Amino acid sequence: MKAALVGCGQMGRAAAYALATAPGTTGLTVCDRDRGRAAGLADWLAGSGGCPVRVVEDPAAAVAGADALATALPWAATRAVIRTVVRTDPAVPVASITRPPTEELPDLDAWFVAAGVTVLLPLGLEPGLTELLAVHLAERLDTVESLEICCGGVPEQPRDPLGYTAFFGGENEHHLPIAQREALALSGGRRVRHARFSGVETREVEGVGLLEAYHDGMAPWLGEHPLLRGADCTQKTLRWPGFARTVSDLARLGLLAEDAVEVDGVLVPPKRVVERVLAPQVRARAGDRDLVVLEVTAHGRLGGRPVSLRSTVLDSADEATGLSAMARTTGFALAEAARLLADRDVTGPGWRKPHRALSAAHFEQLMESLTARGVTWVPAHEIS
Repeated sequence: MKAALVGCGQMGRAAAYALATAPGTTGLTVCDRDRGRAAGLADWLAGSGGCPVRVVEDPAAAVAGADALATALPWAATRAVIRTVVRTDPAVPVASITRPPTEELPDLDAWFVAAGVTVLLPLGLEPGLTELLAVHLAERLDTVESLEICCGGVPEQPRDPLGYTAFFGGENEHHLPIAQREALALSGGRRVRHARFSGVETREVEGVGLLEAYHDGMAPWLGEHPLLRGADCTQKTLRWPGFARTVSDLARLGLLAEDAVEVDGVLVPPKRVVERVLAPQVRARAGDRDLVVLEVTAHGRLGGRPVSLRSTVLDSADEATGLSAMARTTGFALAEAARLLADRDVTGPGWRKPHRALSAAHFEQLMESLTARGVTWVPAHEIS
């Protein structure tokens, strides 16, 4: 396989590592708008005993001659790269970790079909593995009545003031995941909305400890799967206990409002002030390590009796490579998605949603590729 990767940030770095060290990869091309970052990645990979790595500045040069292209970029940049693929060689399939904005979802498939390009997205930790594990459980039940997805990255050791550590940036260097918005869920297969940070519950995770879960974003296409139609589905983010309560208290005080208020003649959005104050306190420091927990539970019926099944993915930062748990689970999944495309295991023009496009055998291959790199996966098993 000749693979190409555009986007050499932390997620892309992990994907590049998995691609470069995979036995079937004969060449890897990396591309980033920051050529120095791409060159640094290539130098780092040179010491990993993998395949030859080439650095290019133009995504079109990365596409040329590739069997598959992986992108680890925000959506706007991913969209631009896909347009480059369409102009350069639409026969090159694309895998991405990126979740497109809701307003663009209705037109995506038509665009990709018309362009004749195969796009498999989003396939990272979340979205991606979250939906795939949901289907993994649903396939083992006669009927799925309800589904609970809990996913999050947490620091190994929580510290004040939030018990949260920002290992990755966001829309800006002060971004924190505290925005007030609605979270999607399914009730009887129909979309419903909950306030973000509501529905707080505790979850005891073996090997990690007691975490809290709160309503957060769920992929709106999850309920499209035939096995999940009509089910109640929720997706919650995991944090150390107290995070949701603290954020909700800030919101009740009006400190997370986006509308500016006048302070000594200056208009200031309260949320931006809070982020500026908190961000330096929660930014990752040298030696900080993260954990990833993904726990999916399905309740339904099997052989006429009520059954609950669970599957779990756990990972921790790797000191040997310097890759965080979030980068590993996301980047390694992206790399395997690129391999499936390169091998033409997933074909056909259009938007290929992973939980619909990947067979049970493909899913097993994907999970085997992660476990071979040290990610812990507990397949579907019955719980009381």
